[in-house]
Amino acid sequence: MLFASLVHPIRFPLDPVRLLSLLLPIIVVTALPAQAAENALDTPAAARKHYDIPAGPLGRALSHFAMVAGIALSFDPALTEGRTSPALTGNFSVDEGFNRLLAGSGLELIRNDDGSYTLHRAPVKATQAGVTALPVVTVSTSTENADDTGYVTQRSSSSTKTDTPLIEVPQSISVITRRELDARLVQNISQAVSYTPGVLTEMYGPVMRDDYFNIRGFDAPQFLDGLGLWGVNYANLRIEPYGMESIEVLKGPSSTLYGQSSPGGLVAMVSKRPTAVPVREAFITGGSFGRIQGGLDLGGPIDSNGQFLYRLTGLVRNSDTQINHAHEDRYFIAPSISWRPTSDTTFTLLSHFQKDDAGNTLQFLPPEGSLLENPNGKIPTSRFIGEPGFDKYNREQYTIGYAFDHRFNESWGVQQNLRYANVSSNYPTTFYLDFLRDDDGVPLDFRTIDRLAALYQDKAGTFTMDTRVQGIFDTAMLRHNLLLGIDYRYLSGSNRRGFSEDMLLLDIYDPVYGEPFGLPVIDYISKQQRDQIGLYAQDQIKYDRWILTLGVRYDFSSAHTRNHDLFFDERSSTRQNDRAFTYRTGINYLFDNGIAPYASYAESFQPIAGTDFFGSPFKPTTGRQYEAGIKYQPVNHNALLTVAAYHLTQKNVVTPDLTPGHFGYNVQTGEARVRGVEVEGKARLMNDLNLIVAYSFADSKVTESNNPDELGNRLSLTPRHQTSAWLDYTFRGNQLAGLGLAGGVRHIGSNFGDLVNNLKAPVYTLFDAAVRYDMKHLHSVLQGASLSVNVNNLFDNKYIATCADMACFYGNRRTVYATLRYKW
Repeated sequence: MLFASLVHPIRFPLDPVRLLSLLLPIIVVTALPAQAAENALDTPAAARKHYDIPAGPLGRALSHFAMVAGIALSFDPALTEGRTSPALTGNFSVDEGFNRLLAGSGLELIRNDDGSYTLHRAPVKATQAGVTALPVVTVSTSTENADDTGYVTQRSSSSTKTDTPLIEVPQSISVITRRELDARLVQNISQAVSYTPGVLTEMYGPVMRDDYFNIRGFDAPQFLDGLGLWGVNYANLRIEPYGMESIEVLKGPSSTLYGQSSPGGLVAMVSKRPTAVPVREAFITGGSFGRIQGGLDLGGPIDSNGQFLYRLTGLVRNSDTQINHAHEDRYFIAPSISWRPTSDTTFTLLSHFQKDDAGNTLQFLPPEGSLLENPNGKIPTSRFIGEPGFDKYNREQYTIGYAFDHRFNESWGVQQNLRYANVSSNYPTTFYLDFLRDDDGVPLDFRTIDRLAALYQDKAGTFTMDTRVQGIFDTAMLRHNLLLGIDYRYLSGSNRRGFSEDMLLLDIYDPVYGEPFGLPVIDYISKQQRDQIGLYAQDQIKYDRWILTLGVRYDFSSAHTRNHDLFFDERSSTRQNDRAFTYRTGINYLFDNGIAPYASYAESFQPIAGTDFFGSPFKPTTGRQYEAGIKYQPVNHNALLTVAAYHLTQKNVVTPDLTPGHFGYNVQTGEARVRGVEVEGKARLMNDLNLIVAYSFADSKVTESNNPDELGNRLSLTPRHQTSAWLDYTFRGNQLAGLGLAGGVRHIGSNFGDLVNNLKAPVYTLFDAAVRYDMKHLHSVLQGASLSVNVNNLFDNKYIATCADMACFYGNRRTVYATLRYKW
């Protein structure tokens, strides 16, 4: 069959009118019951939750309590200065908890009409005080509404699985809140972490297939709601950021809690959950490359008692990209429901469905003409080297699972997360091989390239479960937060692939598409089964101001791969079993002024598929990291500064076997080392200003390798220096009230795309900007409406993101998006 016989896919452009017609019925249908339920719902003040707040400064205790309780609290910092509070442990309502914390303080809380709380002196009225009022600082809000926390969060559930304050975790952690995601209008998870130190992302430009992360020199896995995301070849789940409440980046090894993973770190995403406070939002965005997308986010109580809560998030996108003949369409919906039969039990059903209909945006370009000089000039950044109508990437994915939480008493509880995920992809693509060369290997004209057409059809189904028991108790003078868990992961998937027998030529400077070629035929099938069982324990031990964190885990993993070469009718099968212990220890000390130095040691392991020349299976790679740092969280201020230094080593790295007669085989003689420093600060100042600053330095090196061309070189995709900053200011109380301005800069050092270090992608600097306006300041009828414009790569810098294996990748060009958002 020839290419000319292909039927071109028909695309239906999604104009704003069509988009609104799709969203409007959903808005109307879901808004009515939500409004009724909101009117009948009591506030969360009566709900009882479990608290474990140590004795200490009153301001910090109130902030901690408000965060866990899910309420907004405002107070003058001078009111709590010099005051302390007793420890609070057990199940309490909001009123009960505040009464205990404020006992004997001479202060009282006033509940406002909007459900928030304000702290006052009990015996003195404001009109009698005779003093000038100091600025009121909002220090804490509901964990279910990230809009109020700004860019700063106080706690992390992913780093310890115990909802621990960030300042008490002996590990560098970066958290991107929902407020930050909205302010920067991120379009994918890669963009979400682009201001995070020690992380390189978007290294392949506008890729639609996957999100790629390099953390501290190593590829990083992804986790969703505490459970790992596994895939096969090109069948990987790509998570829509609009469906996320927050994103956490854990730096360094995390195998003691999460099992097999790389030593650099991992990306942990948290889905939006049903809320007790009604959430109603709709938006529409339009901009560069014909992008038009709309989203809807609804949530709140279903019944008058608040036992049943729901959340419904959806998004529709229709867009072209900076690459010619490559579009990017998406349909996403994520319904969830929570059942709270008692104050001690919560069961939340989580699910999502996503369909991606895209072109091939990943363009492998020759270095000559992109990174290096070419007599024909520069290759355009929009150049498409595939075949229109043939190249595409289609994916369907869905997940369904639950999160269960039950407390037996004030000390013990159990949690379980479970999910089934399914993803399938269809990926016909035409990729660049090399310039057309003469008999001496010299390019004929530096413009004509060889291409090869291929077809990849992959699918994967994964079942994951994590069950853990948590207990808080005392032994002598020690307070323990003990976690015992077991998790399980299983994958069953297949990879089907084939290649065309015809070589395709293309003039990369003046492309003419449509040359007939034989379509790829599936001639190789690989089927995989993988599973992992892990047993882990963690104890966070507090003594006075000291916190000692200890962790240990035992993992058993197995893999079975069956290959069938249809062309030669050859079959093969391999089995691999791995076992590993991993350990973690860390120590913190908490000063009264909010300074907390820490030191830690952590390990990782990651199974490696394959065998050496003698048929011996490879051992898992192992990682070890030593980290020391200081965290600073100013008392009564919404800010967190982290400074970390680390030394990270990975062993059992696979390198080529150079023994004569062993061509094509590998041996495990490699070792890599990374030493670095990271600085990150996030703050919300004066309620009007959000600030992010970040810097990272990484000294990476291949310390052992069987390939002498790699020894002593830098690790791939690991810049020595990265710097970023973002400033977000909102005007209030003047003629500019309602106007918000934001701007950011990202400076990325040079990087290599492989360990041979032949091609270096140069330094580049990108500027971003945003402006928004709260339209209620124009007229009261516009209450809840806002308009924003976001610009990435403001000055349209044309840069090389990375180069590897004799191919280079352009970075993302400038995008300008305007968004109309309405909350009601």
